[in-house]
Amino acid sequence: MPTKVQLDKASWQWTETTSPDNVTSEHVQLAYRVGMPACQRNICRRNCKGNPNCLVGLGEKEWLCDIKEDRWHEVEDPELERRAQDSYVGLKNLGATCYVNTFLQVWFHNHSFRAAIYKWRPLRLQALDQNSQSGSTAKEGSFTPTCICGHLQLLFALLQFSNRRYIDPSGLVNCLGLDAALQQDAQEFSKLFISLLEETLSQQTNPDVRNIIQHQFCGQYAYVTRCNNCGHSSERPSKFYELDLNIKGHRELSESLGEFLQDEHLEGANQYFCDTCGSKQNATRRIQLLQLPPVLNIQLLRFVFDRQSGTKKKLNSFIQFPEVLDMTQYLPMNDVETVYDMTAVLIHRGPTAYSGHYVAHVRQEEAWHKFNDEEVERIEGRNLKLGSEDDLQGGGPKQGKRPKHVKGYHASKNAYMLVYKRRTQQEAQVNIPNCEQQRAALSEDSLPRYLQDLVRDDRKQFEEWVQEMVGMRDRSIASGKERHAEITRLYLMLPPKPGGSYEWLRSDWLKQWLNVDSSACKPIDNSDLLCCHGNLDPDKIQQVKRVSQEAAGILISKYDGGPRLTSSSLCLKCARERCHMMRLKTNLNEDCKFVTAATKNKLEPGLPGYWVGKASLRNWRRMVLDKEQPSETTKLQEPSNSEEIQGQDTTSEEPDEESMQGTFNGELLCPHSSLSTEESLRKLVPVAVWERLKTYFPDTPEFNQDQEVCRACQVRDEEQQQDSMLRVMMAADQKAALPQLFNDRNRPSWDKKEVIEAFVVNRPFLERWREFVRQPLKNLPLGDVNNAFLLCHHDRFLFEPGTVDEITVNMYSLVWPHEWDFLTKNFTIDVTIRMFLDQELAENGRVPTLRCEPESCLECITARQSQAKRERQEYSGARIYIRKIVNELGSLVQSQDEDDRKGTSEGASKDPDFFQQVNGNKKVKLSSYTDDSIRRSSRHRKVRGEKEVIVSSTNTLKELKIKVMHAFSVAPFDQTLQLSGQLLTNNESTLSSLGIEPGCVISLTVDMPQSEDPLAMDEIYQASSVPEAGFKGTGLLGSGV
Repeated sequence: MPTKVQLDKASWQWTETTSPDNVTSEHVQLAYRVGMPACQRNICRRNCKGNPNCLVGLGEKEWLCDIKEDRWHEVEDPELERRAQDSYVGLKNLGATCYVNTFLQVWFHNHSFRAAIYKWRPLRLQALDQNSQSGSTAKEGSFTPTCICGHLQLLFALLQFSNRRYIDPSGLVNCLGLDAALQQDAQEFSKLFISLLEETLSQQTNPDVRNIIQHQFCGQYAYVTRCNNCGHSSERPSKFYELDLNIKGHRELSESLGEFLQDEHLEGANQYFCDTCGSKQNATRRIQLLQLPPVLNIQLLRFVFDRQSGTKKKLNSFIQFPEVLDMTQYLPMNDVETVYDMTAVLIHRGPTAYSGHYVAHVRQEEAWHKFNDEEVERIEGRNLKLGSEDDLQGGGPKQGKRPKHVKGYHASKNAYMLVYKRRTQQEAQVNIPNCEQQRAALSEDSLPRYLQDLVRDDRKQFEEWVQEMVGMRDRSIASGKERHAEITRLYLMLPPKPGGSYEWLRSDWLKQWLNVDSSACKPIDNSDLLCCHGNLDPDKIQQVKRVSQEAAGILISKYDGGPRLTSSSLCLKCARERCHMMRLKTNLNEDCKFVTAATKNKLEPGLPGYWVGKASLRNWRRMVLDKEQPSETTKLQEPSNSEEIQGQDTTSEEPDEESMQGTFNGELLCPHSSLSTEESLRKLVPVAVWERLKTYFPDTPEFNQDQEVCRACQVRDEEQQQDSMLRVMMAADQKAALPQLFNDRNRPSWDKKEVIEAFVVNRPFLERWREFVRQPLKNLPLGDVNNAFLLCHHDRFLFEPGTVDEITVNMYSLVWPHEWDFLTKNFTIDVTIRMFLDQELAENGRVPTLRCEPESCLECITARQSQAKRERQEYSGARIYIRKIVNELGSLVQSQDEDDRKGTSEGASKDPDFFQQVNGNKKVKLSSYTDDSIRRSSRHRKVRGEKEVIVSSTNTLKELKIKVMHAFSVAPFDQTLQLSGQLLTNNESTLSSLGIEPGCVISLTVDMPQSEDPLAMDEIYQASSVPEAGFKGTGLLGSGV
């Protein structure tokens, strides 16, 4: 396929031999490329934009072959959502409710607990059950769960009998008032839920339901305290529903149990009051297990509270636990079975306590299953496999080493709860049904009628949804096949027949039609393809395709749009205008070559010539094109071949602003419409060049080489030259008279013995004066010294004499008396401010006092200092600097902080940008005056290990530590912050109350290696920035659910 330039040249080549008045329809068709041969499929690899007859590569390829049915729908096979045979049902994760799902699965697979929940009845239906037992009949009617037990009962029924692969627990979660987007403490949820459930079930009349929590999960232990003096022991029994075991520092479950039951020594201030002895005595206290429940829940305290940081931490250490737990050694009496089999392990994946994912492993029917929200997986074999869980992300940097594998034991760094079930149950007082009774109690027929109806409704809704999805998919397939046939038929109709009628359609719309769904296809909009005459713009030919009128009519009738562009829409006027412009461009190229060659050298003396503006000479070709057709300038400013480029003056590719704004040679005109005196703006060209330029610009101003310049402008230039000379002389005189003031050297300082008097000059005046002396031609001379703003409204001096700080250095400077004399003679001074040493005190043998006239206003100075102090204590968006101390460099950095705070004369000899005064003003003693002429930079210079933090005075220290964590990746509990050697400890204190001011430097010491996991640091940041409310405000803390 030829290039765009080649196609354009071929389409308009006829303009070289044809004048605009002789353009015919044949020429127009050549310009619109109507006769270009159409491209053939399988030969043309992609669509040819320059060929309006190329209909290949628009997206038709996939339509001209067989298309699979999957192409026509995005509906997944609904059968994939059906529960597989002999599989368990999962629970949908509503956002961050995986911790709820794990416990629900564990409780559901407790058959005795599930059977009791099935026997639960709403209060209004308990009366019906009693009436049916007495012989009367009543109907249960419809039922909608409104309380925790009702939702749990329905949830268990759907988990057992639903046809769905997973079910939605929204009813129970909403009933509990849980925030589905907020991950909570799983262990706290378990305790609160069991407590709430026990309270709710206590209202049931059926004892199997009312006492199920106690019968299944409740055990008993006693706090046994023994007096070391008399040996008397006292016991305080207590119930428990789970054992909370510490795992920190332990590697095996037996070690955690041993710590839980070990003796505690009560001594010193913690002595025990013995009733037998009648006084406080040393004693030992321990926990004695008395009775274990059928289901033993063991909570591993993997999430601990860190008091220093105020956040929770996850212990990522491995703990080893057995499949069979023998509790015989921990019980005083062995009249019941004390061997337990492990039935569930709950896992938390994640490096921190504030995020991650919860998974449950449950043993059922001699096989282990992993419940991961919606996904339920049967683990191959009969053994539990926890290694894969620990291999997943979630350990953090301090994981520890995995213990050596021991048969019958498992080890995990993510397990947080273990569930054990008693191997045999022989307690006569516990009414637990046998296996056959249990299976009968768990059958669908055993469910209450209202629950059976709800299960059937769920099945019916699921089957209807499956049928709806199947129907939707079938309709999509049918619609897709219909569209396939339609597009194939219409595409084959697109090429116009030889000599037949045709229309123009947008190329991008045809691509859209072939690549998107018909419903998303927009109407055909040809409005931006029109030229100024209402026809097809010849410059838009690359954006359209020529198609048969029949196919175009069908497409426009279906998708709407317009205007329609037929064979009569070819624009003869545009073709003539383009012909004129192209011929003009050819002439311009020839004249441009001539002008460039003729003006390459200077005009020889004695030859006649004309003045032409240099900018106009560089851009005259562009100006011609703009005059002819401004809208076409950008299109035609580029030459069509390398020969034309060589014929142009390439000194400037962009048009000069002065020449483009006016007319040709307009820059030669002065304000009086005569020849300008500025010779640098013009060039003398031969007469032949001027004559050719004149043909393009007949009305341009004409100046021959003998033309005189404007007399008025000459006079103005002479005056300006004299003024410039006066400025230069004035600047030189002032610099010679005040060399030290100009160079800012040898300024008056009160520690110099010869200084007894000095005068105040405002700093802005001196800055502007130095600029004038440096560049008198660019700056106006100064006439006034305005010192009035250095006085308050009492007409007194706003500063204490001798005070040197950042404010005074920027407000005024001191000058010598002889310098002041020169200033008073050459400038108008509004207020004289004099500083001097009181010599009367020196004559009396006392230390002279530094005074000023007018006197300093103590009232206004105090007010200004108070305002500055308030601004330092009340700020927003201010910068402070955190400097990290690393090992042996700590003392070095600390010494730098101290140097920054000191304002002694020793510090004045150091780098003023590095050693900054932080704490406001410093009074200078007469015995150690500093040079107030030295302007110290207010810019803070960072050192290695230092970062900038943006804070406000109302931020707390805890919030500052979060920002430091963001900057240095150091957790808040690993940070030690110091300001001026003082530890910052109270996390709730504001920065203002701690004395932290803008620009101060705080040293950071890292107490321990920071986390290497950026995800963990981000989680700690998010958790620390939001107050932890737990289950406050949910139904778990109330009985109204």
